[in-house]
Amino acid sequence: MNSGMYSALSGNLSALRRLDVISNNLANASTPGFKGDQINFESVLAGVKNPTPETPIFSSEQFSTDFSQGGLQKSDNVLDVALSGEGFFVVSTPQGPAYTRQGNFQRGAGGRLVNGDGYEVQGKNGGPITVSGGRIDIGATGVVTVDGVAAGTLAQMDFPKPYQLTKAGAGLFVPVNPQAATIPATAEVKQGYLESSNVKVIVEMARMIEASRYFESCAKAIKSYDELTAKAANELGKV
Repeated sequence: MNSGMYSALSGNLSALRRLDVISNNLANASTPGFKGDQINFESVLAGVKNPTPETPIFSSEQFSTDFSQGGLQKSDNVLDVALSGEGFFVVSTPQGPAYTRQGNFQRGAGGRLVNGDGYEVQGKNGGPITVSGGRIDIGATGVVTVDGVAAGTLAQMDFPKPYQLTKAGAGLFVPVNPQAATIPATAEVKQGYLESSNVKVIVEMARMIEASRYFESCAKAIKSYDELTAKAANELGKV
């Protein structure tokens, strides 16, 4: 197989992976706190030391997450909170602490504050926060009061930039290095608001069209190479 065929096949695979990422972004465009992903490709030679006309060209993937803040949408739910600024809420999972921008919290078993998947939201002291009672107020610094009595302070943590975090599903992030040091976050906590996804639907639709057209072009190139190969084989067979 010549380098042209390899390049076209590599382009097809790259377009498919890009379409997968775009589709996931669009599917989560209305998910609170969702951070969109991007995937870029860089063409590289498979045999750069001694390249030849038949040297195949492959694509090197560069995957990244856009951590920019989404817009804040008013919900009027007292257990909905959003961060205005950098940082993450902390939740306790069976695998250890995880970090999220999704603040659609709920009252779980025993009145403890939990996220949508039932994981306890950590307080500043590392323990859970109990919100059993009537009136719940959450201040700008994350202080939670129930019927006027302090119940704890929402933990807010951040990491050095650029973020070295990976998605753990359900809007959660974990550091690539489990030993990564956290730093206190100072974002403003807004009660009764949720952070929207930072996915820009129009931009993603444009990227989807671009990736689809690129896939079609690569598919046509593969077909052309296949036809040329078949023709060459048939012509040689007549000699």
